[in-house]
Amino acid sequence: MPSAPNTQEEPSGSRHASSGSSSSSVYSSQLTARAVSPPAQHISEQSSSQQTRCWKQPHMQKMLRAHTGTLVLVLVTLAVGLLAAHSYFTGQTDRPNCAMSYSRPQYIEQTEFGRSWTRYSAKYKLFLYREGGYDVHNTANRIPILFIPGNAGSHKQVRSIASATATAYVEMLGKSPELLDKGCVGYDFFTLGLNEELTALHGYSIVEQADFVNDAIRYILAQYPRARARYRLPSQTAEFALPESVVVIGHSMGGVVARTAFMLPNHIPGSVQALFTLSTPHNNPTASLEWHVEQIYSQVNQFWRHGFHNGTLDNVSLVSIAGGNLDSMINSDYTYVGNLAPPRNSLSVLSSGINDVWLSQDHQSVLWCAQMARKFASLLIHIMDARQPSQLIPLDQRMDIMRHQLYPAIDYKQSDHIPYERITSLDNYRYIREVEGAVKLYPADMRMLAENSQERRNKARGLHLLPLFGARGHIIQIIYDPWLFSDTVRDYDEPNVQLALLGCNRTSNENVHCKTLSIPTVTKLPLKQDGDDPRVSVHALHYIEYPVKEFAGFSYLGVEVPVKYGSNGFLRAAITEQPQPRSFKLGTTSTSIKIPGNKGALQVRNRVRLDVPETPFVVLNAKIRVRRSPQAALTASPQFAPIVRQSDEERQFESKFWYNPESVDLAIHGRGAYFSADTLSTAPEDDAWTGIYMDFWTDPDFTAEIAIAMSINWYSSLNRLIKRYDMALLALSFVWACLVLAYQLISWNCVGVFPSCLQAIERLIRNGTLAAMLVAAAISPVVQIAVAHLMKSVWSDATLVQWNNLFMGVRGGGFTLVLVPMLVVVMALGFIICQAVALTCICNLGALLIARIERFTGGAVLGESKQPDSSVPVRALLATIMFVAFVSTFVPYQFAFLVIYLAQLIATARTLTTNTTHGAYQLGLLLFWTSSLPYCAPELLVWVRNLSVLWFEDAPADHNLVNVAGYFALRLLASYYMVPRLHSEQSSRIVGWMRIITYACFATALTCAWLLCTRRPYILYSVSNMASMWLAFVHCSVFFLRFSRDYRSKSPTVASSKCSTASSGSENMSEAEIELNRKLR
Repeated sequence: MPSAPNTQEEPSGSRHASSGSSSSSVYSSQLTARAVSPPAQHISEQSSSQQTRCWKQPHMQKMLRAHTGTLVLVLVTLAVGLLAAHSYFTGQTDRPNCAMSYSRPQYIEQTEFGRSWTRYSAKYKLFLYREGGYDVHNTANRIPILFIPGNAGSHKQVRSIASATATAYVEMLGKSPELLDKGCVGYDFFTLGLNEELTALHGYSIVEQADFVNDAIRYILAQYPRARARYRLPSQTAEFALPESVVVIGHSMGGVVARTAFMLPNHIPGSVQALFTLSTPHNNPTASLEWHVEQIYSQVNQFWRHGFHNGTLDNVSLVSIAGGNLDSMINSDYTYVGNLAPPRNSLSVLSSGINDVWLSQDHQSVLWCAQMARKFASLLIHIMDARQPSQLIPLDQRMDIMRHQLYPAIDYKQSDHIPYERITSLDNYRYIREVEGAVKLYPADMRMLAENSQERRNKARGLHLLPLFGARGHIIQIIYDPWLFSDTVRDYDEPNVQLALLGCNRTSNENVHCKTLSIPTVTKLPLKQDGDDPRVSVHALHYIEYPVKEFAGFSYLGVEVPVKYGSNGFLRAAITEQPQPRSFKLGTTSTSIKIPGNKGALQVRNRVRLDVPETPFVVLNAKIRVRRSPQAALTASPQFAPIVRQSDEERQFESKFWYNPESVDLAIHGRGAYFSADTLSTAPEDDAWTGIYMDFWTDPDFTAEIAIAMSINWYSSLNRLIKRYDMALLALSFVWACLVLAYQLISWNCVGVFPSCLQAIERLIRNGTLAAMLVAAAISPVVQIAVAHLMKSVWSDATLVQWNNLFMGVRGGGFTLVLVPMLVVVMALGFIICQAVALTCICNLGALLIARIERFTGGAVLGESKQPDSSVPVRALLATIMFVAFVSTFVPYQFAFLVIYLAQLIATARTLTTNTTHGAYQLGLLLFWTSSLPYCAPELLVWVRNLSVLWFEDAPADHNLVNVAGYFALRLLASYYMVPRLHSEQSSRIVGWMRIITYACFATALTCAWLLCTRRPYILYSVSNMASMWLAFVHCSVFFLRFSRDYRSKSPTVASSKCSTASSGSENMSEAEIELNRKLR
């Protein structure tokens, strides 16, 4: 075998004498001193004590000075990391307040769904859910629903929604039995057991599960012809259609699996017409650790975007519900489906804005939260219709009901109201009252009005008239407490109050002719605070806002109210100007906002628009102070405390309420940092970001001014940084690992010294590399924005999307656009330092353990040089044969990489016992390969889980030998040989070109990781493999260069002094230390 690597590892003393380079001598002496610092057995007690005294204080101080930058970065990283972790667990902007749901589940496995139906019968299972006490038959005969669990999910997660739906259906049927003949027959919940696979990390599992979903739907629909004929409900009189479609509910990645099923060959067209997804990342994968996941996302999203235009998905409704701020598993930005499906077929909403839920939920509680389960059950019951083949009401009507159930009514367009006409007169009311200004009703007023109209006590409603003179362009605002119209107060049962708005004209002094134009939709304003008992229903005020233009041709606007009254509550109604949002631009640090009260006219609702960029990293804090009006000085308290709402206007995605808050945290959920393919050309016009809207409901008789102090909540913003840029941390850590190994190779080629990983990191901090990286991180998004603006009219939408997705993506603006990348770069460097320290400690402890074992067993001792023996080629050949055989047939290449990594770890520990320079090289490779470990974990976990169920069908790409060829070859060569030096004084053209290609290889890897791998970090594995393959080629080049005439004649034994700048930062050692190191050596 060639001895070039060993001949190049000269003692530092001879290298110093021959080269005359002081920096090279000092650097090599440092490495030698560190390698022999532990006292050997052949050293006398006097030398050992002398060494201990020399190393005790001066050397430790020099080591600390030598690694000052590294220590500072480690401390900063640990501090920021601990603060971010603390913020992640305690600094959430919302507080969990879900009530526990309870069920009596029974899971009936569908044993007939075997190999004849699906080829996955040995791996996956299908169950029928039955609620104990409600469901009598164990055979499905109602409307089918299929539940698909998410990443590592269980079929049992359906129990809360299924139980709430069964309970709600029984209660509904008890109150209105006639609904049975209208197709309300209830639901059969089927649920899938998917072996708790990691679909978020493994694309092939997504395809397998989607294939199984289509098989399950085909089986489910085949059961109903026989079941419908066999079982009939006791009160059923109408004949129902046989089901042709199944309602599908997907949790997390189960929603992606459901959408993937639409594009597979075994999908039955029209078999799914309603798809509900809970906390599903639709737009982009949460963790892009595998290329197949990214490919599936791209294909599925493209299919769905074009499916609504070519008629494939015309009758499909897609509803996406997400948990919001408390969901730490996925980025809720990616649950928005407005850019995947048109508004006619889709809606997206966060649970904090859903009526009667009004709270954020984590990734799992969205399934078991009692408030959410009850609301979802109500939604399902309102859209069922067994008379239709789809088992659902028509699409347009279905979407209207779901918007009414999920969205606050204030977000409706006026066309969404349900108009009807009814002629009325004075004879229909207990009293008619004309009011100037505003209608104000309290329990005492209601009692007086009722007592003064005893002659009409058989009439149940009263009418209040407001003049419409000069009210063009105005609106009517009505806010009331529903308990005002209830003669019995129950905490658990809120009265259902129906107000009507009428257009009226007086025909005489006593007669009024009115026409009822509409029943307005009520917006509920929850009186809910943190810490309230979640088991108690949230009491809410009712708010109505309606345009006066609908009452053109009438002299009065009539407000029709019930006559019955309770012991508390209020109603206020008045015609006022349309509230226009006041726009404010958020400053860099803080902003003060003041909303003056209105004089005279009732202005219950005031609106503010915060002109902030769509930056999902920032959490804004708003401190709210309400100043009393002078007229309310004698008033003990207002009728209601301030109610605050956050929304995003047209998108209707994020909404949240606070009651009587002193301060609120405004978290932005935009569209994520990255666009998907052809997003720009298919996004609706109202999908653009317009800022944050804040609505304030206050008692106008009490409030004179609302003052808001806006600032950035940096503490809560930290946990959002971790959730949104975790993949960027992986990619930029690889960038630093590349820089560390590249610097080590440059130092080795220039001065013949291979520094340790920590020494290389220290030099990267001191020589300006860190500063250059920070500058690059700051200007990269700015350059992206500038170039995109200049080329907007030239580039296609697809090109603009790809340009936007480079580096960390571009969304929004402001100082965070620059601050966030710089912070992630620093955190990535601290992360790679922690990796280097951990690997150094592990390898040195392993070296110490191996040395002790060798001394105990009489093997090699410290100080011996390990030379490759004649059996090396044989062992290498055998290892190669076994490696190729196993990877090609049984184990995935990710398992082979893990074995290679562990073997490299052991080899590094063994090498450090005999050769510090070679050990530093192997440790550098180990650090470089560590960044590839996360991309092997998904396949390994899935492979192990498949083995547990004896499932041996793998993706063909899992046995690709090329994916580990570079790692394997470099591992075999680096275990025995040092990388050849390609220094500049070797005048061979081959060496010169190899040196240039080596540096170009690492420059390409850095550029690729910087631009592409934050969005697609799985590419880093292949980049690292190719770089390792080139280094293996450099190793092999020694065999050819030994026979090159110009290499043999012109290869010097010393390094060039002009390249010694690679080690210029090493400290000068005293002559006594150099002499001591020489004696110890």
